[in-house]
Amino acid sequence: MTETVQRIAIDELMPDPSQPRKTFIREEIEWLAASIAARGILLPLRVLRDEERQCWRIITGESRWRAARIAGLTHVPCIPVEGNPSEEDLLSDQVVENAVRHALRPLELARSLAKLEALKGCNAKTLAEELGLSGAAISRAKALLTLPLAIQAMVDDGRMPESVGYEISRLPDEHAQHELAGSVAAGRLNRDQVAEAVRDRIGKKNVRPKASRLSWKPQSGPSITVSAQDALSLDDLIESLSQLQRHAKRALEKGMDVVGFARTLRA
Repeated sequence: MTETVQRIAIDELMPDPSQPRKTFIREEIEWLAASIAARGILLPLRVLRDEERQCWRIITGESRWRAARIAGLTHVPCIPVEGNPSEEDLLSDQVVENAVRHALRPLELARSLAKLEALKGCNAKTLAEELGLSGAAISRAKALLTLPLAIQAMVDDGRMPESVGYEISRLPDEHAQHELAGSVAAGRLNRDQVAEAVRDRIGKKNVRPKASRLSWKPQSGPSITVSAQDALSLDDLIESLSQLQRHAKRALEKGMDVVGFARTLRA
């Protein structure tokens, strides 16, 4: 079905109060405004009619709307959303668009994912499949919500990288979390040092191997890593290695080197 693009007055549009993205960097909006002034809006906004407020609610494209106002536009191209979409459907669209554009701050993404799970009544694995995100990315994002609020704020405003925040979230002791966070803020520890400190405190025995990933380092020769979206079974592992062996034998018979063989696997 072809979507109809309409030109809607800027003053008839309003941001969606449920939009997961709350932070808009002025420099980025001004740069976008300059681009819009020169080339116009290349991607229409997606909007939903709000009869109660007598306006159009912006589902995706709030940055473009903000920039268009700065650029002096009076109307912008929009695609009205038809029907009566549910709150979870709209939030899913917003999360995907912002995630693809890396527009959400880590905690904004984490809160949105947790809200989506609650609305849909699903787990992280199902949500990952629906959104096209990795299960690991969702789990790591949600782990940030277990951090003390002071450390969450450090991740949210960029004083602490998201990866460091995740490592600290693995500590079960809040006092130890604050201690490590203080060292990071003071510049005494980087991400690798934090990860090592966490391993030292919780012990390697508490780190469970992932059922969807297996690595093996033989006594001689290269190491081998096999991964899958779902949990691996031994039958899956044997079949995958058998297929790889058959492909490798054919490549050897054709006189290929490893680089050429890798290209055939990617084809």
